[in-house]
Order: sequence, then structure tokens, then C-alpha cells
Amino acid sequence: MDQLLKEIASNFWFEWNPEAKTLFSDFNPQLWTLCNRNPYRFLAYRLENPLEYEKRFAELITDPDYLARFEKVKTAWQSYINPSATWIREHHPEFKDKTVAYFSMEYGIETIKNYSGGLGILSGDHIRGASDLGLKFVAVGLFYLQGYYEQEITKDGEMRVTYDSIVPPRSSVREYLPLEPVKKNGSLDDLIVRVPIGGRQVNVKVWRARIGRSELLLLDTNSKENLVHDRHITRRLYASEKQHQDERSRRFEQEMILGIGGAMAIHEAGYDPHVYHLNEGHAALAILEIVRYQAKKDGTNFKAARYRAGAKIGFTSHTPVAEGNERFDENLAREYLVPYLDQFASKEDQQIVFNYARNRDNFFDMTKFALMFVSGFRNGVSQLHGAVCRDMWAYAWGNKYDEKINEVPIGAITNGVHVPYWQSPEIRTLIQNAGGVKNIGQIPDEKLWQAKAYRKIRMIVKVREHAAYHLLRTGLPPEEVLRKTQSWLDPDAFMIGFARRFAGYKRVTWFLEDEERLFAFLESSYKKYGKPIQILFAGKPHPDNEEGKQQIKQIYKMSIRLNERAEARNFKAQIFFIEAYDIDLARRLVSGVDIWLNNPIRPLEASGTSGMKAGMNGTLNVSIPDGWVGEGIKTGENGWLFGKGSVESSKEDREELFHLLENEIFPIYFERPDPKLNYSPRWLGLIKNSIQTITEQFSVERMLIEYVEKMYLPAVSANQAPAVSRSSQ
Repeated sequence: MDQLLKEIASNFWFEWNPEAKTLFSDFNPQLWTLCNRNPYRFLAYRLENPLEYEKRFAELITDPDYLARFEKVKTAWQSYINPSATWIREHHPEFKDKTVAYFSMEYGIETIKNYSGGLGILSGDHIRGASDLGLKFVAVGLFYLQGYYEQEITKDGEMRVTYDSIVPPRSSVREYLPLEPVKKNGSLDDLIVRVPIGGRQVNVKVWRARIGRSELLLLDTNSKENLVHDRHITRRLYASEKQHQDERSRRFEQEMILGIGGAMAIHEAGYDPHVYHLNEGHAALAILEIVRYQAKKDGTNFKAARYRAGAKIGFTSHTPVAEGNERFDENLAREYLVPYLDQFASKEDQQIVFNYARNRDNFFDMTKFALMFVSGFRNGVSQLHGAVCRDMWAYAWGNKYDEKINEVPIGAITNGVHVPYWQSPEIRTLIQNAGGVKNIGQIPDEKLWQAKAYRKIRMIVKVREHAAYHLLRTGLPPEEVLRKTQSWLDPDAFMIGFARRFAGYKRVTWFLEDEERLFAFLESSYKKYGKPIQILFAGKPHPDNEEGKQQIKQIYKMSIRLNERAEARNFKAQIFFIEAYDIDLARRLVSGVDIWLNNPIRPLEASGTSGMKAGMNGTLNVSIPDGWVGEGIKTGENGWLFGKGSVESSKEDREELFHLLENEIFPIYFERPDPKLNYSPRWLGLIKNSIQTITEQFSVERMLIEYVEKMYLPAVSANQAPAVSRSSQ
């Protein structure tokens, strides 16, 4: 038993298997929380407290209920790690031994916390989905010792940015995280990749995380062999520097480590990928190392190798906004890259590199560079975003597509989410007992409503925990904190959720801009239905995003003001900003609120996945028709679409939303045709439609199957033929 617990704690499979986590939390719930729900660190405590551990272990192994749950988890673990069949083996046996190398700047792995927003969450789901399907999959990222920042809100509504090391100073990574050092191919020595950056050499240690059957390699420059400056390259995700030029230099260094260092790490560890999948321009420099490796492997020159390598590489653009399409001063790029390129590329070859990367503003553009070099599949992350990409990047091919934009070689694969990771255990159990999501109509309304009500209570508990931590920091005594938090959030209230990364185009405070209309809406709704309307906000801006920080302050101040006004008029209405947004809080929110609000400036939301998670948990989407929602939401059937989403239509879009809530959504939610029931049958019908349609259409499984068939298999086929010099598309 002890050995199996060690195995599970050493594989991030536990993150999407709640029953596995309870095997650890049952030892000591308080200690489990203090360990941040990290079973690997939790087990390490037994070395420090062996007598206490052994005593509790003896109690559990004589508990029939614990033993039954243990056997269930054991069976699930062993059948998952050693499956008798996988989707790949059944549908594409020719691909089962082909390796996919996947590059991303961030990954949504809860225990490691090296993610900031949608890209990282999507990349984490991609790894988990690849594991489920049976792909031979190795991902590459950076090991950020301090991860992304911790968010605290002061009593005045100011956002404070703090960093806390994932691994404490003077402690080893292996003490805190289930990461193993990668070995050199054919050796017992730890792999150290030496990346040439601007004429100097940076030593990079490589860690391996096991995510189910997939692997994630994390690159770490925190080595005593490096200069202090270089040790800090991987210290923080999207590191912010005081001077703009310093920030640009640091970002370029990070992207050289990710791209060039990542490709080196894969090759030197003994992987020989058949496909390379690059996500956003952050990873574009991997192309150069893939070309260098291909030239060395084939014994050819740069020109021949780039055609051969280009067919193996797929590229996914995740956003049309500038932050996801990195561009650098070309002189800076030359300063860093030329010493590396001199090792294998002629001056003529180097000019091709810089020509491919040069955009219309004469910057070194990572996205354009990737689009030009890649001859495999290129895609956006929703059907609408694919069209936006074709229009946005057509110029890269000169005037070739001026009259036929639809033929620009950029396709679309709409994002999906990992259902076992994001769908609540209660709803998953109901679906499994019904024989699958297609049979959701067979689930009794009462049971589904109980599951949703339970998730709302779980969310309220978590929100109150966050609120209590905030209030204690302001100096309130514990008794006052308890009194205040117990009155926050009403399980019978109608709850609107808005939680995501704070970026300008997402218009975080848009719904609050007409304060008088909002107040009248909250008051009239309470008086009509006798229940409060509560609006919950959560999210993090980039640490240098002053606009995002001001939006948080605006929400915080307005929440105080509106709550006081409501009390003065004898009704309840609450607006909250919940600090410290992370995966755990996101799970609670998407499954706990009643509707999920989304109001970006169209078409800047490339996909968005938070609404998918909400929808498959029975939280109904209410959204501007941007990103994925136009493909999945049908007004009045599984959610609602409203507005045009333009800056010019902002006022009329907001009034349309108020009208929709007051005249359609609230009447359905609050109706009680049968006084014996405490729920609306019509609302339950919408919930069932949402769970079924979103789970079926927007799972990461469906997304991965599309990547296999549109990107991965064609790349393998293209490279089975002898290398032939051909012009890039």
C-alpha cells in the first residue's frame, strides 16, 4: 500500500483523480491543506514524523471504507498506466510509437503553478488529453522557481504583487516536487544543456514531470555554474523588469531557453520526435535548433534541412492580441542569435531567418517567423480565430492571397478542455451512473439540482476562506472576520461569475460601467424574487498592467459602495472581487455560479475556455458571440448570446444584457411551477442541454483527435518521403 501511494504521489495523474487525493487527505486534513494538496510533499512529512505517520497508517489499513477506496484507486491507476487499449492503438496503430514534442511557455499544472492564464491552462489540458489518448507525448517548458505572482488586495483595493518560491531557498527540488533529473541519452549523468545566448553559454538543468503517461520536461537555469543574471532567466514566469529594454532582453533570453534549449534537451535526452508542435510565438526559436539537428542528422546543409524540418513542425496561434505575438527590436534579436547561427548557418541562410521574422513595422516577429518557416499545419484556436488569423497574417505571403484570403494556409482547431480535470466529481458520477453524457436526460432533476447546489456551497466555502484571509490581513480580529464572512454569499442567491486573466480586451468592468442602471437592476430583481443577485469577479492582470490593477480597485470600491446603498434601501445585493485566483478557485467558480458572463471586444477572444468548463458543469454561458461560443452556444437552448461586441455597440450591448437577465433568464431560474420543488424544471432542462452539448463538443479528446488527423499524421507522412527542396507555402 505504501509503495502505491508513493507511485501516485510521483505522477501528476492525481490532479484529475479526486479519489486518489482523498487517500492522502484522510491521513491528516489539516496537514494536507498546509502542504497545498501536494501528495509528494505530504508523504515527505512522514520522514519527519514517523511515529505519527505509522500510527495513522495503522488506523487506515484497518478501516474497511478506506481499504475499499484504496482498492478502487489502485485498479484505476494500474489500468491507466498499463492500458490494454488506447484510442491511438485502436484508430491509428501506425502512430503509436511516433513521438510528439510540444512546446509552450506555461503549463497549467496546479502543484507546480507555472501558469498565468488561458495558454497555460490549455497546454496543461493538452498534456493530460494526450496521455488519455495514448499518444507518445513529451512537452517542454521552463521551470519557474517562483512561478507566477501571488495576488493580495489591500484594504484600499490596491493589488500587491508578491513572489514565493515553489522550492524554499537552500532546499532541493526533489524535497518538494515529484520531478526527476533527466539523464543524458545512454548515460547515468544528469543532462545539462548548454545554450549559446549572445556569445555566452548558459547551463540548463532538465527536470522531468510525469503527467499520466505523458512527460513534461522543465528547463532550469538556476545553476551555480551560471552567472547570477543567467540563473534568474527562469526565475519568474513573464518576468517584469523596471526598464523596458531589460524586460525585452529577459524575455528574449527566456524564449531562447524555451525554444533552442528545449529542442536541445529533447534531442540530447534521446527523444527523436516525428512531430514538433509549437504554441504561440514564444516557442518559435525551437525551429532553428530543429533545423540544426536535422542538418546534422541528415548530413545536409541549412537549406535542405529547413525544408525537411519545416514539414515536421506545426504551429498554433492562440491570440490576435499583441502580448501573444511577441516582437523584438531586430538589433536585439541579431545580438542574441547571430553567435548561435554562425555555428551552422551561412550569412545568406541567416538573412532568410531575419527576412522571415521581419514584420511590417520592421520588428523581429516570432509569430511571422513561425508561420513562414513551418510548412506543416498552422492553425487558430476557434473557427472565428482561424478566419481572423488568415486576415491578420495574409501579408506575410506578399500579395499572393490578396484576392483569396480564405486560402491563406492557416486552418482552425477549436480548443477543448480536459473533462476529468474540470467537471465536478458529483456531475461526473451522475453521468457515469447514467451510462454516459448522451443519457443525461435520464438523470433525475432532483439529483442534478442537488449536485449543483452542493457545488455552490463548496464554492461559497472557498470564497469565504479567501475573504477571511484578506480581512485578517487588514487587522480585523478573528471574531469580526467570522461575523462578516458568514454573511457573505447566499446559497439561494442568483450568482453571476466573471473570472479570467485580466486583459484590456476582456473588458472586466464592462458590466459595472453604468452604476445607476446596475443598482436599479439589483434592487428591482431582489424585490421581485425575494432573492439577492450576487456578482463574483476573480482574475489576475500581468504584474505591469496598471489598467488591470485599476479595474480591481474599481470593483473593490464599487462593491463597498453598492453594498452600503443596498443596506440603506433594505435589500441584499453583493459584488465581490476574490483575490488569489488559481486553478482551485477556478474549479469552484465554474461549477458553483449560475451563469458565466463573457463580454470581450469581438473578435479578440481567440477561443476562451473558461466558458467550456462552466458549461460542462451546468453553469450556463451568457456571452458576446466571440471565440468558441458561436460554435457551441444556442440562445435559449444551452445558454445565451447577446450583443455585437464592438466598442461602438458597448452601451446598447449592456442594455441588451440587462434586458435578457430581467426578462428571460431570471424568470426561468426563479419560476417554481410545483410548490413542492425548490428548483425550476425549465432551468434544469437548460443545465442538461449545456452539460451534454459542451461536454461532447468541447472536450480536449475531440481537440486532440483533430490535431492527430490534421497536424501530427500529415507531418509523419511528409517526412517518410526523401527530403526534397521545395518552396515554403
